[in-house]
Parts: sequence; C-alpha cells; structure tokens
Amino acid sequence: MGEGSDIEPPKLLKSISHDAGRHFFDAPATMSLDDCILRLSTLEGLNIVSLTPSELGHWFSFQLEEHAFSANDPFGEVWFFAEDPETPEPILQKIALCVVTPPNPS
Repeated sequence: MGEGSDIEPPKLLKSISHDAGRHFFDAPATMSLDDCILRLSTLEGLNIVSLTPSELGHWFSFQLEEHAFSANDPFGEVWFFAEDPETPEPILQKIALCVVTPPNPS
C-alpha cells in the first residue's frame, strides 16, 4: 500500500440484494460492531448517520464520498452494505481496509 501499510487489502464481496444494496465486506470474526464503528470514525470524510437497534443486532448507517452505507451485526458477525451496488471499488476498499487496519498506538 502507498502509505507503508503491510496489511493486505481485504477481498470484496459482490452479493447484491434487493433491499440492502451490495453486501461487499464482512468484518473479521473477532470484531464487534462497536470495534468497527471506532475504526471507521477515524476515516476522514465519514459521516455517521444513525445507529438503530433491530430484531437481529443493530444497523449502523454512514456516508462517505457522497455514497450511503450500512453495517449490520446479526449473529455476532458484522456485514457491510453499499446502498448503490455500483459504488466504486476504491471506496469500498477504503472502508474495508480501515476496518481491518489496527489503530496506531498513541
């Protein structure tokens, strides 16, 4: 990666659903939705829209570069969705990489 990171870019998924857009990424099994939100909150330009409880976990909604996203944590797993299935791959990769990259110790 250009910033000196040795983290391998996550493989993106391309599962399209009619009600949630494109399922593009699953967070590592050891991560909770709270962990993902904390990491994403450091992403420049990210706008948190809402965190809503549901029958199965929570829905976290956010925007980045004028695109809408959501994450859901049913069954203890965190799944990421792009509202628009045609969201550019580099934006999806930026989100996935932010989630899997450990924060710098301060």
